[in-house]
Amino acid sequence: MKKLFLSALVALSAHTVWADDYNYLTVAYNSVEQSIALGTVQKITFENGNCVVSTTDGQFTYPLSQMEKMRFTADPTAIKSLPSTSKSLAFANGLLTLGRPGTLRIYNAGGSLIRLAEVDKNGTADLRSLPKGLYIISLGDETIKIKK
Repeated sequence: MKKLFLSALVALSAHTVWADDYNYLTVAYNSVEQSIALGTVQKITFENGNCVVSTTDGQFTYPLSQMEKMRFTADPTAIKSLPSTSKSLAFANGLLTLGRPGTLRIYNAGGSLIRLAEVDKNGTADLRSLPKGLYIISLGDETIKIKK
């Protein structure tokens, strides 16, 4: 019996060390991603068809019918670093010029995916409707940081 208890304790401690690599709870819902720092999460409950994440900063409610996935991540977004320049993405006067087709992803400074758009290779994206702030724009494997 002691060997079984000791084995379970070792397995749990190994799992805890592995879980320490994660810093965020990332929720995808309605084609938007939001990352919440794990240090602020107090509890997660399911009530009245919603997932409710209570944090030290407040409460986030996600309708289960709109949730796509919930996972633990090391980074708030898939973007780990930004290059200093991009060859095909350019931003000027509120317009983003794109050099090729693909899926455009716009992240806010908090790391939440706020917009997805399919673009054609000759098009521009009008970002004038976005509020002032810092954004990370990604198209395929290219990323640019913009300040509006």
